Amino acid sequence: MTLLAQALETKRVVLCVGSGGVGKTTTAAALAVEAARRGRRTAVLTVDPAQRLKDALGLGALGSQARRVPLATVGARGAHLDAFLLDVKRTFDDLVRALASTPEQAERVLQNRLYQNLSGTLAGTAEYMAVETVYRLAEEGDYDLLVVDTPPARHAVDFLDAPRRLLALLDSRAFAILKDPTTILPAAGSRLAHLVLAAVLRALERFTGMGLVREIGEFVGAIEALTGALRDRVRRVAALLHAESTWLLLVAAPEPRLVAETDTLVRALAAIDLRIGGIVVNRTLPRALFGTATPPPAPPTGVSPTLAARLRRSYQDLRTLAAHQEAALAPLVATGGAPVVAEVPLFPGDPGSLADLATIGSHLFPGGVRHVVPARGLGR
Repeated sequence: MTLLAQALETKRVVLCVGSGGVGKTTTAAALAVEAARRGRRTAVLTVDPAQRLKDALGLGALGSQARRVPLATVGARGAHLDAFLLDVKRTFDDLVRALASTPEQAERVLQNRLYQNLSGTLAGTAEYMAVETVYRLAEEGDYDLLVVDTPPARHAVDFLDAPRRLLALLDSRAFAILKDPTTILPAAGSRLAHLVLAAVLRALERFTGMGLVREIGEFVGAIEALTGALRDRVRRVAALLHAESTWLLLVAAPEPRLVAETDTLVRALAAIDLRIGGIVVNRTLPRALFGTATPPPAPPTGVSPTLAARLRRSYQDLRTLAAHQEAALAPLVATGGAPVVAEVPLFPGDPGSLADLATIGSHLFPGGVRHVVPARGLGR
């Protein structure tokens, strides 16, 4: 069994990471289709706002609710594959309700005007809520495997580092200042200084016509009641990302610009203690066909000597290109500290059907489908 096949059949979460334009979304979809064909109850989650995943899976729309992907056309009738598109605002609301000790406490947060404006736009919110969704689906136990199509390289580290950054925010002095701006004054500050600052803030509210300072205080006060539970939740989400059952799959392409971007991503992930488990290379000339250790094929019988010579030259050109691709990828493989687990060739067009995804799956898993894992939930 290959390393990729072993991961697909034994891990709970597979995170596909990589630069934009390397085929990461398509790879995630193909992995999810293959896992479902192998008998695992699978969900694929995309945080890509372009919703390219819905096209690859043949779905008219994706949303925060599960959409079943019918796989009968690829010979997997009865296989279980669901697709999700993250809804940041809804996810945040659901988290508030889950962590609140009473419905009234939850409503106090949800009805706060500042919360309503910030919950979908606050820096880091989208990234954390994406990871929160992965955690929730894992905890609910309805799936054996979650395949996650992470954002492109420039946002992937924010995505995967979101729990740590959110904990830092909750523990920061800035969070306390938002609740009570007078805390910026020294502890020994005079009563007059506190009164002056309070007057300035009230004047600012009158000038703007907004109770902004008051609303900020109410917002932080409402959230503060949840911070203990939120801290615990964020720690558990972070633990899932670093768990043995979570596997990071790097998707790359043998193009110098993309390789450089991907190398930067790998180093950034290592800085937050996340290690790559394997590398899939898309749009490549497979080493098994064009590697230097592979003997050149004999020309087809019956062709003229002139055509045979042209075929040999063409093959040599492809072998030279394959060597350039391998040389471009070598530093990335060394930095990642992980093996290349699959090579997918360049296709004439963009994948646009389940059949195309199944074809990609045949390159990711040359041995074919092995129905060895029964369909079951994680928690059952």
